[in-house]
Amino acid sequence: MEVQEEIFNTESTELELLLSDVDHISESHMRQRWPSTLQSLSEVLHSELKRAGNTTPHLADKLTIALSHYFGGRDIYIPNGSKLKSALRNISIWREYNGRNIEQLANHHKLTERQITEIIREQRQAEVKRRQRSLF
Repeated sequence: MEVQEEIFNTESTELELLLSDVDHISESHMRQRWPSTLQSLSEVLHSELKRAGNTTPHLADKLTIALSHYFGGRDIYIPNGSKLKSALRNISIWREYNGRNIEQLANHHKLTERQITEIIREQRQAEVKRRQRSLF
């Protein structure tokens, strides 16, 4: 983790200067000169922050600027979320599993009992790995 923090600390004063100016510029005036990708990113962040109850002024714009600063010009791949959704669903199934409710879990999650059994097996293995990791 320290290596990652070192990467992000480089040129941090330049970023801090950019971010300190944001509070003095209206959101609409600032965004209208941004490339469309950054405008869209800022809108998504703004909507999600608002939905989460965070109304800190310019936070979405500051996050967009920070992401642009660190990742701008790079060709990065952002997954569409299907793997994340599956992983979160599988964790939920593991938490709901009580040893006797495979059929109910299958019905609730619209999966087969075999799929539920496989998910439980994988989650059990992941749980064992998490617990054993702390032993060493």
